[in-house]
Amino acid sequence: MSRVVTSCTRGAGALPADYRIRPGIGRSGDLVLARVLEVGCYPRVEIPSGREVRLRAGDELVAVLGNRQSSTSLVGGVPADGLPVGHGCRADLLAAGGVVGITECSPSFLGPPTRLELIGLLHDGRTGLALTPKAGPEPAGNCPIVFVGGTAAEVGKTTFAAALVHHLAREFRVGVTKLAGTGRLRDLLTLADAGAVCAADFVDAGLATTYGHDGSVVVAAAHHLVDRLVAAGSEVIVAELGGDLWAAGIPALLADPALRQAACALVLVPSDTMASLGAHTWLAEQQLDLPVAHAVPYRNVLAARQRLRDGLGVEPFDATSAEDLQRFCAEFGLTARARPELATT
Repeated sequence: MSRVVTSCTRGAGALPADYRIRPGIGRSGDLVLARVLEVGCYPRVEIPSGREVRLRAGDELVAVLGNRQSSTSLVGGVPADGLPVGHGCRADLLAAGGVVGITECSPSFLGPPTRLELIGLLHDGRTGLALTPKAGPEPAGNCPIVFVGGTAAEVGKTTFAAALVHHLAREFRVGVTKLAGTGRLRDLLTLADAGAVCAADFVDAGLATTYGHDGSVVVAAAHHLVDRLVAAGSEVIVAELGGDLWAAGIPALLADPALRQAACALVLVPSDTMASLGAHTWLAEQQLDLPVAHAVPYRNVLAARQRLRDGLGVEPFDATSAEDLQRFCAEFGLTARARPELATT
């Protein structure tokens, strides 16, 4: 048997060496100690280094209570009146980053979730240990932001964002962030490894997940992250939006005046070209007048280009093409020549 600290706990800061356990009613963001009863669709968890650790029955997890509403994975969370925590209390592992709650639906192709017993809430002898959402000042608009969103999970948002970071890093100091979704360090590390000078995500802003939170909380956390990345020297920020555009606080992010003013582009990464049309139509209906760039779905690039040209009258961008990335930067003002005040000295 081993005790594993999951990656989403990093949002609460360093754990005290002498933390204690007590029963109680848990709320979203509370840290809990859980025991694995039965390994299911998440057989591994991510630890704060980003490495994944295999789970076995009897292992203990230091995890975070929270919500998840994935359209491609698990849906579940913490009841509005809280979740009983103590010996014999049951819950499920909702995400590999260590988000725990009660599963409402698990797709048949995934199978049942990893089942847990909630042993107790963590505390330091005085107060419970939990993630606390952070807030920051409204972005001043002097650091352009490229939002990378999509029509579903696993469509290539991180792939596009990482390619763009690598391209931009030739001329600028690039900061990277993930502003919405379910907490996991893997995507942020992928973006950082592409050449970013600084990285932070919503877990660093005190949210294990942005599902289940009021849009104002998600926006305030985004302001905190932008301010943090600018203070660390970012000249351009690439910000991934997890899942799809409809949920996880993303509509509130896209509607926020300060973030919209700072945005130089919203990249739409679709599952297919019909999804591109749907996202394009939804943005127009919401009157979100952000500069939009359409990415190519990663199936047949030529066919996707033709459909988007014919159906939407747009020239999409392929993240695997250096020429397309150069065209993207030129079109949205992300070149040293176009923005001399941002050029690396």
